Amino acid sequence: MDVAGVRRKAARIAAGLRRSPRASCMRELAHGLRAALRVRPRPPADARELCRALCEEMSARRGGRPVELRFERFPDEIEVTGLWVGFQDFDLVIVEERAEGVQQLVILGHELWHLHVGHSHHHTAGTALAEERDWTGPALSVAARDGSRAADEAEADDFGHRLAATLRPFLFSPRTPAGAGPFPRRARPGGNPPPGGVT
Repeated sequence: MDVAGVRRKAARIAAGLRRSPRASCMRELAHGLRAALRVRPRPPADARELCRALCEEMSARRGGRPVELRFERFPDEIEVTGLWVGFQDFDLVIVEERAEGVQQLVILGHELWHLHVGHSHHHTAGTALAEERDWTGPALSVAARDGSRAADEAEADDFGHRLAATLRPFLFSPRTPAGAGPFPRRARPGGNPPPGGVT
């Protein structure tokens, strides 16, 4: 197969992925959350406030079931930066507090996807966390050892990056006063808005 043939085949595969039901669901959720944030009377001041607003919007999308968010330091010896645990009356998402803002959005998006589609392997850590209300140390180590499937993780990673890309401009838009309506278009150096700009 020549180079042109390889490119055509790659384009067909990419198009198939874009049309997949999961990709469509990811786009719908990311854009739905973005739209909900745009109509808030006051934009989030920073990444943490944006993450909290996302959890509030996710709760609203789920009939008011609370999605609680905590920023905690995960033990250095485990390779975990986020965790979702479903409790009887609420869901808890923990995000690595040392991650930079955009990365916190990726981590949160990853965990919100697990929550949205109900990847059940995250629930088994809930007992350890419920019994030990200290959200660091041994409880998180137990959670980190909980088995997870590679396909679920790859899917959640995809959504986390998609959500962060969709919301990244919110981190760099100037704040508007309370009650000023949706976020303004971000100005480029020199004061001109981007052509057909992303807001």
